[in-house]
Amino acid sequence: MSSISLLNAPVTVGIVGLGRAGWILHLEPMSKLAGFKIVAVADPLADRCQEAGDLLGCEQFSSIDELLEKSDAQLIVVATPSSTHYWDVLKVLEAGRHCIAEKPLAFDSAEADGLVSLAREKRLGLFVNHKYLHFAGYYHLKGVIDSGVLGGLFSIHVCWALYARRWDWQALKKNGGGQLNNTCSHVLSLVLPLLGSPVKRVFADLRNIKDAGDAEDHVHVVLTAESGVTADIIVSSAMSLSGPKWILCGSLGTLVSDGETSRLRFYDATKVRNQDVIDGAAPGRQYIYEQLPWEEKELTAAPAPVKQFHENILDVLAGNAEPVVTPESAAEVVRVMNMIKEAAR
Repeated sequence: MSSISLLNAPVTVGIVGLGRAGWILHLEPMSKLAGFKIVAVADPLADRCQEAGDLLGCEQFSSIDELLEKSDAQLIVVATPSSTHYWDVLKVLEAGRHCIAEKPLAFDSAEADGLVSLAREKRLGLFVNHKYLHFAGYYHLKGVIDSGVLGGLFSIHVCWALYARRWDWQALKKNGGGQLNNTCSHVLSLVLPLLGSPVKRVFADLRNIKDAGDAEDHVHVVLTAESGVTADIIVSSAMSLSGPKWILCGSLGTLVSDGETSRLRFYDATKVRNQDVIDGAAPGRQYIYEQLPWEEKELTAAPAPVKQFHENILDVLAGNAEPVVTPESAAEVVRVMNMIKEAAR
């Protein structure tokens, strides 16, 4: 990414889509950073554009095409409905602008790869809002795995769940709604790098339990990586009670975590002797077991060692940092989501 065309602050910004994501996740934080200047917005709802114009004094357009034609904004935020992400990002890159894209980057893996290649070819920044890769919890879990205290990782269990009925546009498949595209794409952005190798096999169960639309509100997937590590993932808005958010299972112990505070139970392999298998009658007709030298520890996640999403983008565009969320990692999320959809069929 260091080969992208660099920009001096303030970076001029155009935001396409002024709904929840465009306004709350992008306009509000970017308007508070001196390195950005929001100069244009686009939304088919004129009152939303007017609200932004009154707040920021920016130009107002009704569509992405009009904004790209009439505004010289250097960085375009694509916060349109999921079903149009690919086409809108493609328009931005073809217009020679840097792009922030809401997730998922695309629905089709080949399309996502094509966007990554186009951005590279044109030396443009392509930043996908997998924001949880900037959060402390991810680095906390990765640090425990990398420390080796749990031994060799063999299984990850994830449960992001609540119970909430939904009846807005994101409850419809035609709009790219559903838990897989919305919340599960975030979870995948965290799990895939923790697996340590690419996913080769998928089980998937996607269901609509109680939402008014036809999109899934309950996702249960099991991923198997090339290394043999598995990830059992539930992302659901149809569970009124659930277990721990994260469980990491290693050959020497286990971590249970809510993403901020973790409890570990593990032992030191150097403090136990190797056991030779008994191929015959069990002594005393008893199960064979031993008292292991278990240790228990509680850990709290330290602050993330990286800046927040938009601050990191400013540093990348100034040539002072590499992106925390690479476009290749966002395309890999799309690849695995394609595998999940195929397995669910």
